[in-house]
Amino acid sequence: MSENERLKEIRKSLELTQREFSDALDIKQGSYSDVERGKAGISAVLLKNLIRRFRINPLWLCEGEGAMFIDGPDEISKTTPSRVPKSSGIPLQKGVDKTHLNELQEQIDQLELQQNNLENLKSIMEFLKKGE
Repeated sequence: MSENERLKEIRKSLELTQREFSDALDIKQGSYSDVERGKAGISAVLLKNLIRRFRINPLWLCEGEGAMFIDGPDEISKTTPSRVPKSSGIPLQKGVDKTHLNELQEQIDQLELQQNNLENLKSIMEFLKKGE
């Protein structure tokens, strides 16, 4: 299963429409649809919002390993944008290890850096193609 298929599975497990899910993630519905259909990749910003707002396990999203959610599914399963303030995110369970959260933040930071590097490479490739 690909990342975009797993993203769609997340949305369906939360019982949200593309519009509701994209609104909760602060992206346009059309842009979200492109990601879900595999026409666009999952950006570092989208990944960060998935983790912060819906407690998505990035390892599951990217590799299909582990649980879909960082917190138990009962805590998350009926979350809708109207019940999840965008600024606050979903509260952490009391037992969440701060070391684990720091590791996740480091992974997010690393993904953002990789995305920036890829965007730079893409710009260089486009520049070189123009010179041909």
